[in-house]
Amino acid sequence: MGMQPGFGKSSDILRIYIEGDGKAWMRSGRPSSNPTPVNRLVHKIMIEDKKRDIAYLARPCQFIMQPECSPYIWTFGRYDQKVIDSMNEAITTLKQQYDFKQLELVGYSGGATIALIITAKRNDVISVRTIAGNLDPEFTNSFHKVSPMPTALNPVSFASSLKQVPQIHFYGQNDPIIPREISDHYLNFFAHSTCIQTEVVEKASHHDGWAEKWAGLLTKEAQCKTQKAHID
Repeated sequence: MGMQPGFGKSSDILRIYIEGDGKAWMRSGRPSSNPTPVNRLVHKIMIEDKKRDIAYLARPCQFIMQPECSPYIWTFGRYDQKVIDSMNEAITTLKQQYDFKQLELVGYSGGATIALIITAKRNDVISVRTIAGNLDPEFTNSFHKVSPMPTALNPVSFASSLKQVPQIHFYGQNDPIIPREISDHYLNFFAHSTCIQTEVVEKASHHDGWAEKWAGLLTKEAQCKTQKAHID
């Protein structure tokens, strides 16, 4: 968890970047011994963000291994209530420490899951942006035919709380991990919401093709569209 070096608040809105799942699993299918991300994509993206009031939030047990850490926390338990509560507490600490009034959340991959669930539990998040976001872990696991996560919380379970929050979800054209089907499935839970957008990013995969485009993608506002009245 950290702010930009030499941080001095310039607005009342803090933008928080939430890290992805990191190295949760080995290629052999066994849990990793350390979930710290190898590809520092979120850091590369943040460098392209010209907003001064930004912060980075790693996931539990990344970078710093605490005594209570265990592989379950970053594998099957990575979206559990305990993890959500821990992340939400960290966000509240950042907000209060620097006296911010509102938050913007940006979540990468599994960090998108965290961002959306936390947003549903708060009233100070004014927008959510996701990058290659796992918007529905249950559907994603089923799509890839991998083991379910029975205790995981799921953003779509909080659709009624999320439908009025401005969101824009970017997915990569060449991303086999979070393909378009994930975003399309998520949208099905918000059939009548004007606040949720999805957008494909050409030539982007799950790990590449984002940093060089991020400054331009940030110009696309997450906002609720005004519905036009129809007169018969």
